[in-house]
Amino acid sequence: MKIDPKNQQVELGYQVIAKRITSLLDEQASNIDAKAASKLSYARQQALANMAKPSSGMSISQNGVIRLFGNYWYQHRLLLTLLMCTLSLLALLARHNMVNQEEAEQGDAYLLASDFPPEVYSNEGFGTWLSENSQQ
Repeated sequence: MKIDPKNQQVELGYQVIAKRITSLLDEQASNIDAKAASKLSYARQQALANMAKPSSGMSISQNGVIRLFGNYWYQHRLLLTLLMCTLSLLALLARHNMVNQEEAEQGDAYLLASDFPPEVYSNEGFGTWLSENSQQ
């Protein structure tokens, strides 16, 4: 594996800049008064505490209540989208069911209005009679 000298120089330059920034921060950290240091310490503790909290899944609140799905209930856009998709699917299924019902009703009306009684259509000989007459 060949090492590019230009990339190596750039990397060394970044390291020098990082060391300079670190030394400047260390110098300024030693000059911070006690009040600012306590505020920074408190902010650091709060940040670490927030990192340890689970963001989703099952968790137990301070009152001992188990919360399922974490903060999903606070994501209103996601819940509204899921609700709309569910309602659309239910409406589509209901409409499909109504169309099939209308087709079945029309078929029943045709059978009752025809010249033959409904029992004729279930007879085995009717299929052969129909195929013979439809070919003519």
